[in-house]
Amino acid sequence: MSIITQCPECETLFRASPQQLRSSQGWVRCGHCEQVFDAASHAVSQRPPAAIPNTPADSPPPLRVESVAPEPPEPPQPQTPPRQPDTLFVDTVMPAAPAPKPRVSAAGIAVATLLALMLLGQWLWHEKDGLAARAPALRPFFSALCAWSACTIKPPQTPEFLHIEASAYDPVGDGVYRLSMTLRNSAAWELANPAIELTITDPSEQALVRRVLLPSALGVDATPIAALSSREYKVYLRSALPIAPGLSGYRLTAFYP
Repeated sequence: MSIITQCPECETLFRASPQQLRSSQGWVRCGHCEQVFDAASHAVSQRPPAAIPNTPADSPPPLRVESVAPEPPEPPQPQTPPRQPDTLFVDTVMPAAPAPKPRVSAAGIAVATLLALMLLGQWLWHEKDGLAARAPALRPFFSALCAWSACTIKPPQTPEFLHIEASAYDPVGDGVYRLSMTLRNSAAWELANPAIELTITDPSEQALVRRVLLPSALGVDATPIAALSSREYKVYLRSALPIAPGLSGYRLTAFYP
């Protein structure tokens, strides 16, 4: 353990270790005023455990030491706060109150019911023709509704159930052509007579001219096409655009305008 000694001449403080003192038999030389003195005799703290013999005659040269500042005191260790004992109970948490259920007034129910009835009435009005055809038992209801609102029950118009099974477009002379075809209704209810679009094409299937034939131009009356049945059409047309077999053709499309 190091000791701190003080020069008797200039009172300068020094620090020396036991190994240094043993090598010089306890004699040191002040690095400030060159004074030689016994470090153990002038020690101010932490004296060495064993006495150093005072034999200046055959002693080695004194150890030269430099002045040092005293060791700073050790910083105080932070004190750990005492551990609080574990508690058996924790703060009581009250359960959240359930949100109040919204109250529905009688006026709100009446308004919602009225809106639902209006939507239902619009749907029935829009679908009356198809409903009357699909469900014959409802036809008296829709007939009475139309008698009150001045409307008519018409055959439904659903072109996806119409199929052209056979057709021909043949010249008969003087620029007159005969268009004949067989139209089939694949629905389980009657359908209205459609319009027919005739398209004359060139050899590359590009349209050259189109013509729309309404049911009145097809020579049929207002009688609808019965369910799961076929109807034949035949009409004569005059055209200034001749059709040469193998060089041009035509297309037919059934639709509702």
